[in-house]
Amino acid sequence: MMMQASDDEDRLSRSVALQNAQSILRARQEAEGVLVAARDGLEQKTTELALSLSMVRATLEASRDGILVTDDNAHVTGFNQQYVRMWGLSDELMAFRDHERLLSVASRQVEDAQHYLDRVHEIYRHSPAESFDLLQLHDGRVYERSSKIQIVEGQHVGRVWVFRDITEQRRSEDALRKKARVLELLNKTGTILTAKLDVRMLAQAVIDAATEISGAKVGVFFYNTAAQGGNSPFLRTVAGIAEQDFDNCGLPQAGALFDLTLSGAPLVHLEDLSKDARYEATAPPGSVPIRSYLAVPVASGSAEVIGGLFFGHPDAGVFDERAERLVTGIAAQAGVSIDNARLYEVARQAAQEREKLLDNERAARSEAEQMSRMKDEFLAMLAHELRNPLAPLRASAEILRLGADDPAVLERTRAIMERQIAHMTRLVDDLLDVSRISRGKLELRLEPIRLADAISSAAETSRPVLLERQHVFTVTMPEQPIALTADLVRLSQAFTNLLNNAAKYTPEGGSVALQVAADAHGVTVSIEDNGIGVPDHLSTRIFDMFVQGEPSPATPQAQGGLGIGLTLVRKIVEMHGGSIRAESRSDGPGSRFIVWLPVADAATTPGSAATGVAAAAAVAPVRDPSGVFEPRRILVTDDNVDAALTLASLLGMLGHEVRTAHDGAGAIEAAAAFRPDVIFLDIGMPRMDGYEACRRIRALGQVPAPVIVALTGWGQADDKRKAQEAGFDHHFTKPVDPARLEALVGSNF
Repeated sequence: MMMQASDDEDRLSRSVALQNAQSILRARQEAEGVLVAARDGLEQKTTELALSLSMVRATLEASRDGILVTDDNAHVTGFNQQYVRMWGLSDELMAFRDHERLLSVASRQVEDAQHYLDRVHEIYRHSPAESFDLLQLHDGRVYERSSKIQIVEGQHVGRVWVFRDITEQRRSEDALRKKARVLELLNKTGTILTAKLDVRMLAQAVIDAATEISGAKVGVFFYNTAAQGGNSPFLRTVAGIAEQDFDNCGLPQAGALFDLTLSGAPLVHLEDLSKDARYEATAPPGSVPIRSYLAVPVASGSAEVIGGLFFGHPDAGVFDERAERLVTGIAAQAGVSIDNARLYEVARQAAQEREKLLDNERAARSEAEQMSRMKDEFLAMLAHELRNPLAPLRASAEILRLGADDPAVLERTRAIMERQIAHMTRLVDDLLDVSRISRGKLELRLEPIRLADAISSAAETSRPVLLERQHVFTVTMPEQPIALTADLVRLSQAFTNLLNNAAKYTPEGGSVALQVAADAHGVTVSIEDNGIGVPDHLSTRIFDMFVQGEPSPATPQAQGGLGIGLTLVRKIVEMHGGSIRAESRSDGPGSRFIVWLPVADAATTPGSAATGVAAAAAVAPVRDPSGVFEPRRILVTDDNVDAALTLASLLGMLGHEVRTAHDGAGAIEAAAAFRPDVIFLDIGMPRMDGYEACRRIRALGQVPAPVIVALTGWGQADDKRKAQEAGFDHHFTKPVDPARLEALVGSNF
């Protein structure tokens, strides 16, 4: 049993071993099959990979772009021959597989080498997914460089650099841009040439466009703005450089070449200006010379040369046939357009002149109409003002005719006549002063005076008017005397007119105040009232001739006057170096007239009232100190019979022997027969005027010679000069003050 069991185990063992061996054999056979299949697949993959790598290499080599592959440590892992050729690299250099070495060689060819190197290092440092740059080489080539990062299983394994030569593309693009720019400039220039009519604007647009289109560095348009046949100097517009630098740029501005173009030569094109014998160098030493030269004339529609386009470039041979055609076409357009602009300018100026003439005519007509109205108004006012005193004078004459013997009536009548005569005298004096102003003949007799004397005289003159209107009149003066260099009479006249004006436009019972304030430079005299004020529409015209304020029911007396008083005031004040202005009071109704006058130096301060005393003495009757009255033989000559008779009667009443004559010839006969001590001669007489009569009386040679006095209505300075030259001793203007007559004939001569 034990033996059998052992055999069974042995058989079982051999069976298991056999099975295992069979299993192992099958596994081995299967493994060998897999290995064979794997080997076959590997061989196939290897063949495919080799084919793929071959295709990739062929593709890289077939590319027109230069390709470089690097790892993150700047180690070259791949490249194509186009890259080597583009940068001109050697096989020995490429064998180092070092990107930094390649960069050092390539950077020498790039315009900005440092920027080129910095940019590559920046890309390595920051590892952007993509990059793009343009590289400008020294020889004019332009490379477009791009790069992309390589990532395998999420890891950076390097970067592919692609270089593309876009030189021809850029040149084509630049050429297209230039053509587009030329077309744009031509279109813009054409628009300007057809739309603009300003010659200088046209000329500047023409030279700007032509300079850019031709490729010149500097251009100038010399042009003549005169109409056909004119001889104006040539003006210029410059392009490419500043106007102030043009004179030193070397482009001809005179000489044979310049004159050649302006004489009408169709085109002057020089490859090298410096080699032409006609060129007279104008560029200063050290400046960039002009070598390429192009010039074309600009002619009008009538073939008249009105200028020329001149272009220059520091390089030789810059201008080509295309530039010639373009600038010649622009010059032709410019000639027509500038010709039109000149004609338009002539027409515009003619239209402006016509409009100006029309405006002047309208203004002159309006002024004439206004002056005519003012003249009519003035004559009406003058007639009114003259009739006012004539009425009481005529009534007074009637009282005297009726033989009134009441002393009070006679005294009142005499006072009325004196006031009215004084009023008429002031009117005539104002008219004469206005005449002097209009002819520039108003003169001042400047001397040191006290301002207080002028104001005192004016106040005294205006007192009757102020009292009549029952005005409260106040004067405020500084304690310190104020010295002026002035004409006392004229300055008093100015202040009198201002005070009368204030009284005239202030209702009865009003107030008029005169205030004086002084400083180191001048004195201000302010005359203000509480009247009707200055209307706004008259504030700037109140001092004009014949302009008057508007009367109100409260100031009916304001309707009087000739409207010349304030004109005289302004003129007198300005002749004294001062100024005057008028304004309405801001603190209530009324007006304020403010006069400023310069003060005199302390050395010119006048003395006491000696001047006033002397003036008073000059018009007071002078009698012989002994009290004995000496009658005179007096001849009165006037073609106005009434004037001669009244003066003769007055002198006769004073105790003198008087005779009369009524023309120059009669005066000579009477002088020879009567042998007068004093002769009063009118100037404007028939048959012979007073000047000639005086000369002939002097020629009689009477001893002692008579005192001859011109008694006339002509009182200008020139009239007094003529009287003195004719032999007159004195010149009195009508109407003469009786006291002055009495002083003269009662003097000791």
